[in-house]
Parts: sequence; C-alpha cells; structure tokens
Amino acid sequence: MRCLFTGICILLCFGSAALRAQQGSTSKTQDNSGKATCSIGGTVLKSGTADPVRKAEISLRKVDDPRSGYLTHTDSMGRFAIDKIEAGRYRLHVERSGYVSQEYGESFPASAGAILTLTPGHEANGLVFRLIPWAVISGRVRDENGDPLPDVSIQTMRYITREGKRNLEPASEAETNDLGEYRIYGLTKGRYFVRAINRENRFQMQTDLSKDREDSNASSGYAPVYYPGTSDETRAVSINVEAGQEAPAIDFTLIPIRSFRVRGHVFDAMLGQVPKDCIVYLIHHDPATLDSRANEQGQTVCEKGTFEFTSVPPGAYSVVARTFGDGKVRSARALLNVGETNVNDVGITLTRGMSLSGRISVEGDQSLDPSEVQIWLKDNDDFFGNGAGSKIKPDGTLTFENVPEGNYEFEIYGRPPGFSPDFYMKDVLVNGESVLDKGLAVPAADSQRSVEVVISSAGARVDGTVTDENDLPTAGATVALVPEEGRRKMFRLYKDSTTDQYGKFVLRGIAPGKYKLFAWKDVENDLWQDPDFLKRYEDQGKEITAEERGRITVQLKLAATQKSQPQH
Repeated sequence: MRCLFTGICILLCFGSAALRAQQGSTSKTQDNSGKATCSIGGTVLKSGTADPVRKAEISLRKVDDPRSGYLTHTDSMGRFAIDKIEAGRYRLHVERSGYVSQEYGESFPASAGAILTLTPGHEANGLVFRLIPWAVISGRVRDENGDPLPDVSIQTMRYITREGKRNLEPASEAETNDLGEYRIYGLTKGRYFVRAINRENRFQMQTDLSKDREDSNASSGYAPVYYPGTSDETRAVSINVEAGQEAPAIDFTLIPIRSFRVRGHVFDAMLGQVPKDCIVYLIHHDPATLDSRANEQGQTVCEKGTFEFTSVPPGAYSVVARTFGDGKVRSARALLNVGETNVNDVGITLTRGMSLSGRISVEGDQSLDPSEVQIWLKDNDDFFGNGAGSKIKPDGTLTFENVPEGNYEFEIYGRPPGFSPDFYMKDVLVNGESVLDKGLAVPAADSQRSVEVVISSAGARVDGTVTDENDLPTAGATVALVPEEGRRKMFRLYKDSTTDQYGKFVLRGIAPGKYKLFAWKDVENDLWQDPDFLKRYEDQGKEITAEERGRITVQLKLAATQKSQPQH
C-alpha cells in the first residue's frame, strides 16, 4: 500500500513489549494512570500444519504514526502476546526467516492487509497466523562453450504499477558462484520473469573478430537476457512457483555478441577543473523496466577526469557521473547510443546547479515545527532516484542547493512528530509562479530562484464502510481515492487505505477537488493507478467532491469480482 507521503523510507522504531502468553484472559489491562488499554495475543503456525513457528517477529505499528508501536517474538509454542497497548488503528505484521512475511487480514502477499482497530479495553486474543515457506528459483549459467559463468547477476522480476505504468521491477537478486550456480530464495507464490546480467564482460572472442579488434577495439560481451534466452521481454517465458516450491533448472546459456568501448571525460565547471573524487555509472535503457539500479551495466572510478567501459553491447545508455567533494553529492548525466563502433567522446559537465531559497508557510495548525518537515525535489530521470533534499530551519526558512538540470516534482516525505494526517501540500510557488501541478524545469546554467511551499492542515477527510454483495462488512478491502480524469497524472493526489475488521476505513489529508472512490477485495498495490485497469471499473466508482476541512461519510460496495486484474 502507498504511504501517505512518498519518498525515502523511514526506519520504524518500535517500543519494547513483554512476551507473555495470554490464554482466555478477561481482565482489562491498564496503564500506570489507570487508563484502560488494549491487548492482543495469538499463535503463529507453519501453513498446512499444526507446527509452531518459534522466534517469529510480531510488530504492531500505528497507522497514523509508523514510528510508534510495539514489538515482540513468539515463544517455543509459537505464541505471542502484547499488553498495555494504547487504543488506536494499527497494522500487525509477522516475519520469520524462511517464511513469507504476513500482515493481519492479508489476502495475498501483493495486497495490503486489514487495519486492526483497538478500542479502550479491547482484547484481541486468539489471533492465528499461518506462515507460508519461501519459494525458490535456482539454476546455472554457462557460456557458449558450456563452461560455468561466475558473478552473473540473476534477477527475478514481476510486473508492478508505479505512477500509472506497469513495468517489470526486480523482486530479488543473486549472483552465480564459481560453478555458475545461483539460488534465489524468499519468494512468494506467483509468476516471475528471470533475467541474467553479466556486469563484468571479461571474455573476448579470439577468432574472426581479431581484425575488428585491431580496427575498432570491438570485443565480445553478453547482453542482458530473459529466460529462456531472449533479449526481448515480450518473448520471455514466466516461471510459476507455488508456495514453498523450488523451481530448479532455470538455466541460461549466454551467447557472446559484438560489444564496444565507451570512453569519455568529466569536467567540474564549478571548480574549473577535473573532479578529484568521481564515480561513473553506465546504465542500460531497458524499455521493459524503469528500475535504473537494476539496469546498471557497470561502474568505474574516473582517473584524472577520464573513464572507460569495455565490452559494452549495442543499445541505448545513460552515463552518470557523481562527485563527493566537501561532503556534498553532485551528479550529471549524458545520453548515448552504442551502435557498431566505439564511443570515444562522451563529455559530462558538472555544474553548480540551481539554488532555491524561501520558506515553508503553514496554514491552519501552527503547532507544526517546519524544521521537522522534509521537502524533496524528485527527479524521475535521476539514476539514484534521489533528486534534491531541502534544509529547513525552525523559522520555516527553506533552501535547496546545487539542484542539477532536470524536471522535478515537489514532495513531502516522512511524518514528523505532530504532523497531523490532515496536512497536505497546498501549493508551491517559484518566483511567484505555481509549479505544484506542472513541475519545475531546472536549466543547465547556474541560477537562483525564490520558493514558497504552502502546507495546509485543512485537508478533507473521507470515512465509511465497505460491504460485499450480501451487504456484509468486508475486512481487508482496499479503498482507493482517484482524482478526476484531468488530474490523474498528479499521483500525489491518490490516496488508499484498507478496511479494518469491521469493514471501516478512513482517508485523510485530501486536497480539495473532485474524486472517485473504489473498493476491491483482492487487488495488487497501486494497480488502480493504471488507466487500462481503472477503465474497466470506471462506472463503479463513487463520485465525491472534497473541500477544505470537509468531512464525507460514504457506503461503498466492492467492485464486481468477475473483472480480473491484468495478466502478464
């Protein structure tokens, strides 16, 4: 499920909780002040058996404050208990090495679980989790002579929806050993595509390419290959694994192709010299996946401002240079196509970048400390997905330094103490012009601009209940708030949640505007951002209009179950 604010993940810090078995207790727990609190208890078993799962980690975290929560482990009988829990809405998560992690109310691993609502004095005992063992994909990688290839990266990949597009993204990765063997574990039940990437193309053909090598330094390398042996994702064969199953003999034979050399230089225009500290990355553009890290072909340290990559297969690439002077990271990139000849003149220039200075304006709740808020400039084309972070002082003064060339969106990430769920980003003004919806284009030349980020605590709230075709409340249903058609590429406006054990849901911090509400029982996370998927359910959405400080209560029906999700 999408977090309320996107961006860099926050480590969850859970409070300690005593491990205590509770069997049929009827007394209410209390805190030190005598206030009625809550408790939970239950058992973790291996799926399909009565065998207890020992030392499973049980984490209980608040929906509205993921840094607050409770942590314990199962005992030798697979039992767990947590008491003196503050009343509220929680997510309950179970994890153990060797098993697929599971959330309370989860229908399948790619979906979100149900919210567990605890009222004062509530005792949720008798919970049972049945953990499914990991699935495994294994095999061997050989070269054209049948010899094992070590250090080849093998990726399992699945289709996911990210900001309205369905693309392959790695689920897990492993490298072949000295025998060319690999084993990828920790997989959930489902269909996977498997890809082999040889990032160290150290092998050269010694036959009819010798003349080409003299003339153009052409060598041999291995392009990324999908199972069973194709560079075309549309011709790849997916592997279906059942829960706890091992799919063996998913083997690759890599056939060498002509490859070439890429050379270039990096210049730091800010210092007027070559950079002292610089790493250069070569990123392959695979149209099937947008995950740049997964497509890394190689990396090197530039020596005296120069760099070289060898054994590069033909294709489209980005070359990304990063420097680390004075503890600050700066980056620049160049695009190139490798065809039938070497590329010897790639030039990358690191500039000072743009500076933004201004302030955060808070409308409504003035108790928020602006310095606790994190504002992020997200560059979708950036290899590392980092963009540029801000520095914010307690008085709301805001600065971005050395923002490189690119097209950016403003985001809030994290949830500082006291940050109400009703807050939302209302506007961003750069030199007095609103850029919240259209984004900010940063030129290559140095420049400086003023910025004002407006945050409001007057976001709308929607709550209600989801029922099935028999008018019964549905636990663990996904409720998605989708903006009107003209704003569906503004992904900050999407909201989603899951229903609790009573079929109830709450969505907060909604920007004013027109929306539709949808509810599904079994749906892959963020799939509702895919226009093709949503089109089939358009007439089942419930229209609402959100206003500042508005409160809307709705009754939703599950979307028709006969309409299946896209298959890939």
